[in-house]
Amino acid sequence: MRVAILFGGVISSSSGTGERVLQIANALVAQGLDVTLSGTILSPLETPHPPNFDIIELPDSILKLHCVLAWIAKLVSRGLTQKYDIAQIESFSTPRSLTLFFLLRPLTRKLIIVFHDKYFEHDPRKNAIGRLNLALQRILLTLFDASITPGLGVRKWFEELHGELASNRMIVIPNGIPNLEISKTDFSELRKKYEINSNAFAALFFGSMDFQPNYDAALCLYKTSDFVCREFIKKTGKELIFIVAGKGSEVLPKTCHYLTLGFINDLSELLALPNAIVLPHFPSYSGPHVKTMYAFLSKKPVIVTDDAVKDMPNVIPRIHFLPFDINKPPTLVACLLELYHNRELGERLALNAYLYSKEFSWASISRMHVKLYEQLLLNKRSESTLKTIGV
Repeated sequence: MRVAILFGGVISSSSGTGERVLQIANALVAQGLDVTLSGTILSPLETPHPPNFDIIELPDSILKLHCVLAWIAKLVSRGLTQKYDIAQIESFSTPRSLTLFFLLRPLTRKLIIVFHDKYFEHDPRKNAIGRLNLALQRILLTLFDASITPGLGVRKWFEELHGELASNRMIVIPNGIPNLEISKTDFSELRKKYEINSNAFAALFFGSMDFQPNYDAALCLYKTSDFVCREFIKKTGKELIFIVAGKGSEVLPKTCHYLTLGFINDLSELLALPNAIVLPHFPSYSGPHVKTMYAFLSKKPVIVTDDAVKDMPNVIPRIHFLPFDINKPPTLVACLLELYHNRELGERLALNAYLYSKEFSWASISRMHVKLYEQLLLNKRSESTLKTIGV
């Protein structure tokens, strides 16, 4: 099977969406599919690539007209040499997605459009531009053979916006996690490397700050950090610090108990730093969050708001995580104190979350994609068959 994945963003581990695209492409290649991956590449990807993995770099600006034309020529020449079975278009604007549809339709047997978890940051019905985008979305849902989204909540939101059209065209295939084991590096040495007090109780929040909900959560955590840290030390006699990491986090304010590290390339090292992970998300139109799965993988207890575990099937408070209310800082204090005083609870939460995360490897997620591809190529796209693929 020959698959083209066209991603209108940066393919990088610094972005949850970029990481998802790369991991799925790699997993499809490992299953023996011929994959052509296209996206903006700012840093070198792992090499060498197997012969069934072809990468076409997407220009980082449409103003570079000669680069854009060269990119189109490469896509077309690949398709003329051997027709794509599936073309999967992700994270392009609606007008560009339409352009790519008409460009690739003669070269592709079936086309899929992907609506990622961060597609909506506000209700598009509230302004003229949003309503125009909704009209264009309906065209996309009509033209494409199927659409994918990682969250059931996003699908329900599309159904509210577009009705039966979204119901019949959209399949939920959730986020996954890489085959990664957290670093066994000496804890005190690792803390020393990042200039973090090895005796402090540390809580980590991470994510790309280019994504507005991440930035809002990090800023809220900063504003409440004085109160939370003061209450924690008052009741335990131990220092509490918040560690904030991810692309763009270095521009956030920094205090003695609110440390911003910027982007840390070694995820296993980052997840080894804290005693607990805190995901303080406000209610949003996006979900689920890739980083919640990574937090579960960390083998550290996780404290979250409702939005951070939205669209994750079968996760249970006090079994997989501790819940708190972002608008009530004392609830975060209570969770941190409970973990500090009850190590057994923390270990149980961490183990349950880790076992949950291991059910969602990128290999298993890619198999859901292959099943969808196979059904589309056999012209089996009924709602009942699509629902058997993902969530």
